[in-house]
Amino acid sequence: MSETSPPGTGSRRMKYLLIGSLALNLLFVGGLVGMSFKKHGHGPHHAAREHFGLMGLTRVLPEDRRKDVLEQLKKEYGEMRPAMEDLRTARIEAADRLAAEPFDRAALEQAIANVAGKEQALRATTVETFLVQAARLSADERKQLSERWRKRADWMAHRGKKNNKDKQ
Repeated sequence: MSETSPPGTGSRRMKYLLIGSLALNLLFVGGLVGMSFKKHGHGPHHAAREHFGLMGLTRVLPEDRRKDVLEQLKKEYGEMRPAMEDLRTARIEAADRLAAEPFDRAALEQAIANVAGKEQALRATTVETFLVQAARLSADERKQLSERWRKRADWMAHRGKKNNKDKQ
């Protein structure tokens, strides 16, 4: 048996080129999907962040107030980082328990309970941060934020009805 090309060339090179091409295409498509999600307001916790939190309000505040509120929020967000990291670690642990062989239901239940506890703690911290910031707002700013909440709640209710009609 004789080969027309030396070992390590030809089909092997083509295989690497195809893998590289596939990787670049996946990167490109992933980038487009990610931009689409960001542009259309999807993604994790978007509704809570933009419409029911203080970040949405900062878009309608005067420039000097916006800077003040954003500065305070950034400081308090930084203080929440350890709790966010604890939650991330707990989620990874739960994912590891889910994939473990042999499957151990009790270990997975414990890991999920740990995630729930970390989520609850982070939520409590977030609510407290929001309450502190809301107390710093003027009556007019609180009213503006309240109106944003009402509009968002109405939009979500309308969207839910539309989605139910689409499914029928």
